[in-house]
Amino acid sequence: MRITADAVEGAQSRAGGTARWAKAITDAGAPWVLNAVVPVAVGAALGAPWWGAFVSLVAGVLPIAMIVAMMVRRRVGDVHVTDRSERTGVIAGIVFFVLAGLVVELAASAPAWVVAVTAAGLVTILVVGAVTVLGRWKVSVHTAVAGGWVVLAAGLVSPWVLAAAPLVAVIGWSRVVLRDHTAAQVLVGAALGAALSAAAVAWV
Repeated sequence: MRITADAVEGAQSRAGGTARWAKAITDAGAPWVLNAVVPVAVGAALGAPWWGAFVSLVAGVLPIAMIVAMMVRRRVGDVHVTDRSERTGVIAGIVFFVLAGLVVELAASAPAWVVAVTAAGLVTILVVGAVTVLGRWKVSVHTAVAGGWVVLAAGLVSPWVLAAAPLVAVIGWSRVVLRDHTAAQVLVGAALGAALSAAAVAWV
């Protein structure tokens, strides 16, 4: 069967359109975006907006500010830290911010859900970091954070939040399409984030 130039051009155009959609979804579903936005919504729903804003600061705002600073210094290549070898320093910085936030929360007698959410985030990044650095396997932080927030919000606010679970799959799809992760890496990330968050909700 003869393949025409028009057919090739059409296929390339569709591939380009798919990649653009995947990039948009990857950016919108980035860990720092979710960590900056979702805690504020959860805090407002639970009557503690200031604590929600605090979690947003330590888990979302400060980490992305650090990554941007590292990009300026050419220590990382992009905001998603695609290169696995560049993730060690980023993970260490995130652990520092979240751990410091947890210490403040405990010292200030923050609500149990605030401590649980922060602890879940800390354990998640520690496990992902261990697999990335020691196991040399790039677990998807995108799906770990997305899956974790769906479970946390469902357990703390309303079970109806579980209706957002397909969005985790969409984010995972975007990571695979962009070839930043394999299907296994996004599935493991989602399962890991959901499991650790379920344990945090059970503790509350």
